[in-house]
Amino acid sequence: MRIAVCGISVECSTFSSHVTELDDFIIRRGDEALAGIATDEWAPGAEIFGIVVATAGAGGPIRQDAFDSLEAEMLSGLRSAGHIDGVWMQFHGGMSVIGRTGAEERLVRKVREITGPDTVISGSFDTHGNMSRELAGLIDLAAFHRHAPHVDSEVTRERAVKNLVRVVEHGMKPYKAWVEVPILLAGEAAMTSVEPGESVFGAQLEVIQRYGLVDAAICIGFLWADEARNSAAVFTTSWVAQDAAAAASELATEFWRRRAEFHIDDSNSGTWEEALAHVRARRTKPLYISDSGDNVTAGASGDITYALSRTLSNRELVASGAQILFAGLWDPDAVAAAVAAGEGGTIFRAIGAWNDARHGEPVLGPWRVVRIIPGPSGDAEEALLRGKGVDLTVRTSRMPFAHPDDPAFPPDMFVGPEPIETAAYDAVVVKNGYLFPTQQANAGDHFMALTPGGTDLVIGRLNYSHRRRPLYPWESDADAPNSVEIIHPLHGEMVEAEMSFAPPSP
Repeated sequence: MRIAVCGISVECSTFSSHVTELDDFIIRRGDEALAGIATDEWAPGAEIFGIVVATAGAGGPIRQDAFDSLEAEMLSGLRSAGHIDGVWMQFHGGMSVIGRTGAEERLVRKVREITGPDTVISGSFDTHGNMSRELAGLIDLAAFHRHAPHVDSEVTRERAVKNLVRVVEHGMKPYKAWVEVPILLAGEAAMTSVEPGESVFGAQLEVIQRYGLVDAAICIGFLWADEARNSAAVFTTSWVAQDAAAAASELATEFWRRRAEFHIDDSNSGTWEEALAHVRARRTKPLYISDSGDNVTAGASGDITYALSRTLSNRELVASGAQILFAGLWDPDAVAAAVAAGEGGTIFRAIGAWNDARHGEPVLGPWRVVRIIPGPSGDAEEALLRGKGVDLTVRTSRMPFAHPDDPAFPPDMFVGPEPIETAAYDAVVVKNGYLFPTQQANAGDHFMALTPGGTDLVIGRLNYSHRRRPLYPWESDADAPNSVEIIHPLHGEMVEAEMSFAPPSP
């Protein structure tokens, strides 16, 4: 059995001012593409070989020539690989390329042209990605995360490989069932550690066992990409067509029935001014505040100064002596200036808003350099600055202020400095949405600030041109889906039979 490994995995906000370049990717080729993957345990006896796997943290859309370069290398490697029984493709499901649509669909289509219809293609995906009808027809298997935060990254990849081996050994492909659910949600509204996400996504395992499925997946679509394909969907695979359809119908019906329950925690979210009121209330420290509109883990630029500038203009709060840390502002030139000044020195340059100045100008100094922080290579990657009554860290790269080994991230996705100690601060402002496990462990309390930016959670401020309509929650009267499509396992052609979608409960 010969299995090729390839893929391009990145989450792209088309509302972000950032552009993802080739240098933003960690590119692994050949044997390096298998580093850290327990293939001997997941697929004993199989010959698994790497082509090229390119992974990047979330960002803006990919520049065309960067995508084309990665795609060309991948396809060339597959053409040269000889006979292939299966392909494991590593994806996110929310990838966008400047001037194009349907990046994952394009890649799988081209891979399918090389391998032919009989080769089994299995993909691993993020729950916050998409499974369009075209992609469901092209791919044979799809393993999506079942948890958000994604503490199951490793087991999702393992499932994608094990199911691939299982199907190749079986000698036949399973039936697929797909249904689009006209809902589009932010990940912050669909966490699986709370209801209704815990029950809706948690139902997958029981449904898989009851119907004897190969696998089942629920995705919520990617909110911050202006593409018509973006929507929630359910995708199931089974050796029995009607079992796949019945399971997909059941999962989608429950998702749709509970759609109005998906929302951001009202008691711990609000405007930036409301976030500052929580600081003044001296809640259990440190209070972690998510600057959610500038969420680097969902594609925002990470240099927006909206929160920083509004805090500094609140003279009463600054004068109160509250210790506030603004963590992980993306500003490579500020880090270079801090290194040049040295610890204890002063820099006078403005900070931030060098890439995205739509929501605030760069913030003037002076800033005293408290500490220079090296990354894994030993080079300076972060600087702790102090000025105007607040502390802030500036970083050379766009990465979350979370431990590099946080279980929510795939291995080596974020290779950067470990966060500084935060226990002494009253508030810590981070450039992400929901808190990740290592952040949760350090937080005394939390608040989701609904700030503007490339990952704005206030959907009325996002200007879509191409999103599908009707779509909940924009159109609250959107009709429930009325059928599940059974997709033929060999060539992606629809079988004539359809299964009625169970009517949602009132």
